[in-house]
Amino acid sequence: LSKQTDHGERLQVTGNLTPEPLEATAAIALHNLQLATYTPYLQTFLTAPVAALAALEAKVAFSGGAVNLADGRLELQKIGTTFGGDDGVELARLTVAGVRFNGSQNRLDIDQVELADGSLALTQSTEGRLSCFNLLRAAAPADGGDAPAAAAPQEPSAPLHYQLGELAAQKLSVTFTDEVPKKPVRHQLNHIELSLQNLAGPETVSSPFRLRADYGRKGKLDLSGQVVTSSGALTLDSRLKGIALADFTPYLPDSVRLILADGSLNSHLKIALKPDPGGLQGSFAGDLAIHNFNCLDTEHQEELLRWNNLQLDGIRGELSPFALHIDGIALDDYAAKLVIDEASRLNLQSAFAAPPEQQEPAPPEPVEPVESAAETGPPAQISIDAITLQNGTVAFTDRHLQPAFATTMLHLGGRVGRISSSGEQPAEIDLRGNLENLSPLRISGQINPLVDPLFADIKISFSDIELSPITPYTGTYLGYVVDKGKLFLDLEYHIDQHKLQAQNRVLLDQFTFGEEVESEQAVNLPVRLAVALLKDRNGKIQLNIPVSGSLEDPEFSVASVIFKVLKNLLVKAATSPLSLLQAAFGGSEDFTAALFPLGSAELLPQEQEKLAKLAEMLQDRPALRLEIAGFADADQDPEAYRQTQLQRSLQTEYFLELVDQKENLPGQTATDMIISEEEYEDYLKRVYKRAEFPKPRNFFGFDKKLPAEEMEKLLLANTPAGPEQMATLAQQRAAAVVTFLTQQQGLPMERLFLLRPDLQKGPKEEGASGNRVEFGVVAQ
Repeated sequence: LSKQTDHGERLQVTGNLTPEPLEATAAIALHNLQLATYTPYLQTFLTAPVAALAALEAKVAFSGGAVNLADGRLELQKIGTTFGGDDGVELARLTVAGVRFNGSQNRLDIDQVELADGSLALTQSTEGRLSCFNLLRAAAPADGGDAPAAAAPQEPSAPLHYQLGELAAQKLSVTFTDEVPKKPVRHQLNHIELSLQNLAGPETVSSPFRLRADYGRKGKLDLSGQVVTSSGALTLDSRLKGIALADFTPYLPDSVRLILADGSLNSHLKIALKPDPGGLQGSFAGDLAIHNFNCLDTEHQEELLRWNNLQLDGIRGELSPFALHIDGIALDDYAAKLVIDEASRLNLQSAFAAPPEQQEPAPPEPVEPVESAAETGPPAQISIDAITLQNGTVAFTDRHLQPAFATTMLHLGGRVGRISSSGEQPAEIDLRGNLENLSPLRISGQINPLVDPLFADIKISFSDIELSPITPYTGTYLGYVVDKGKLFLDLEYHIDQHKLQAQNRVLLDQFTFGEEVESEQAVNLPVRLAVALLKDRNGKIQLNIPVSGSLEDPEFSVASVIFKVLKNLLVKAATSPLSLLQAAFGGSEDFTAALFPLGSAELLPQEQEKLAKLAEMLQDRPALRLEIAGFADADQDPEAYRQTQLQRSLQTEYFLELVDQKENLPGQTATDMIISEEEYEDYLKRVYKRAEFPKPRNFFGFDKKLPAEEMEKLLLANTPAGPEQMATLAQQRAAAVVTFLTQQQGLPMERLFLLRPDLQKGPKEEGASGNRVEFGVVAQ
């Protein structure tokens, strides 16, 4: 039989037919089949036309009631259809070769399946339905009438035995849009190459496979292994490189209010999985790293946590019962920002707390008591051989105080030894750093946080802590500001079986109160008298405060015990005479001041030359100490400060836009942003829109559109630049001077003291501008 249609389709069938008994053999060849011309026939079960050019060849034999197929080959070219919208599939070529079917044995064999040069676009709707299913037309409802008679039971047919020699795909791309999260997510896989061999069943056969693809802008994945379809067992060698974590921000739970601004995942894991009636069994091993991580707090849109590199080496584990071992964890160049807001909430609580409407859930329904702890399975076994931290920064700000308090711990690094949930030898810990780049701190001892009850034997040492910055606390709770002073702490804490034994050794050097502060929370005790009484003739106060108690006692608190001891000291000091030792050394010829640009704490080169001469003078006079007082000009600094804050707001808007569009570079921050003159007005509008202050409105009650100069004027006018901001600016200027003298000129930290100046009176030098840091010299 030979037939050719007007569309160029060719059909040829040759063979033999025996009527009795019925037997037939045929060779079938079909070429240039245009699927699009058969759209009317396909519309009964497809919603969209399918375009393809098809060719089919096969040898068919019918004998003894069984159908056999040999030398089957199917080739489709220029395949294409749509799932709705922009979704659909396009494929240049699909070839199925070496098809054989033995009807008597119910066995299907295919030598090769090849796919090449194609793209697939899918969308998962908010209901979880994939758009590809839109291609299938819904089944028509059954007509009324008598119900069909029940079919007679049939003998179960033999299972289909199948084998696919090779599946090969190359030059494919997949775009998957997920609308399930509140903010839709788009995932892109390009340059897909897939290889699968010896896929068979129901026999137990291992089928090797490999999948390689590019993900997003810079990501790559390489998956290889073997799968057993009959049992579902899988062995996988997974290599991921440069997977952008920001793509997965929408998948974070509602209780995690964070923005993953940056970060890439690299990993090499080997995974073995095997389904089991008691649950999924499996193991995993490998390494994992996250580079250039940057995480923002959604509520305040401020940087919360970032690091350059987090490396997890030597990961090994089991799924059931769960066990995890890590040879080593290394974290370097990390920074965290802790903020207590005006409502006394920690930003970490806001970032990981449930939404307000979920913070008070309904009482849970009663449940049956657990009869045996064994039913929950054995506890997880977790161990980490070593943890290394390097070059860390932790910034702390307390805004619920007036004025606000801020400090920074720098260069935090060290090592934590092996920790384990099995109760082995506790880990050695040695962490070191600096407070405000000056005061060294060290944490050493032993700890095992993975055991219950907790064990810890820790020594904490803080040295050369400047006390003038803690004025917000002393003003609130003691009623006085701190003019100067340094704190040395040696703390020893031993925790075992819920019991605490602690020693708190405190040394205050040259601690001096300043003016009195009105505070309802201040203790009504003679704190000035106590300080004078406790000072020795060298101006030092030494205290040793032991603490002991049970951590299971809800009434026990380390802070309350220490406060009680200090309060007793203050009470005893009520009848003691005041003794204060002070030495002053003057010399106007040696007095210098460092000038700063208005509104800024940047130390200019010419001022660095002045400080170098001052440092040289102090090196020659070891008996002298330098007092440092920062100032702000009440008349000129506020306007320049407002200009600086406006520029930072514009840079933040620019950076957040890059983060939202996933165009920010690794390690980039808001301060790196450069806004051109053409972009200035656009970002100014955004800052103006975000700003919270009364704005001019139009007839309909919406914010009135204003020229750029008017928006800028209102933003500047509503930027706080009062005493609190100027006090902070003055502290920053003083800190810049201290950093230069210690790090650039080598002056010992113990020879420098920060003073809290009276900003209302201004600098000592009459007629001098306030944008400066002044120095005083005292004898040791």
